[in-house]
Amino acid sequence: MQDYGVTLFMFRTPYLVDIVRENVGRVLNLDSINAGNSWKDMDVLIFNSWHWWTHTGKSQPWDYVRDGTNLYKDMDRLTAFYKGLSTWANWVDSNVDPSKTKVFFQGISPTHYQ
Repeated sequence: MQDYGVTLFMFRTPYLVDIVRENVGRVLNLDSINAGNSWKDMDVLIFNSWHWWTHTGKSQPWDYVRDGTNLYKDMDRLTAFYKGLSTWANWVDSNVDPSKTKVFFQGISPTHYQ
């Protein structure tokens, strides 16, 4: 890729919002995107998230969900996704200059479950 002067970065954060270690365990924090600092000043950002939110049991990487000051053992996944995606959208609005950066979002491929 040197011939084109392109550098690719892959930053894996499938939930977009942060999962942090707290005294109670791993917490999916619906209001926090500290990882977003790594995305700033990119020319193109591509996000893909919904599939990961459906994982439950041992394939789920968090123990609790934090929504503001409330901590839940679990939460309706569509509600959690909506809140996390709202946090992500606010981050994009506050941190991305659309004249310099293109943002793409894909929730899930229509054939993913076949």
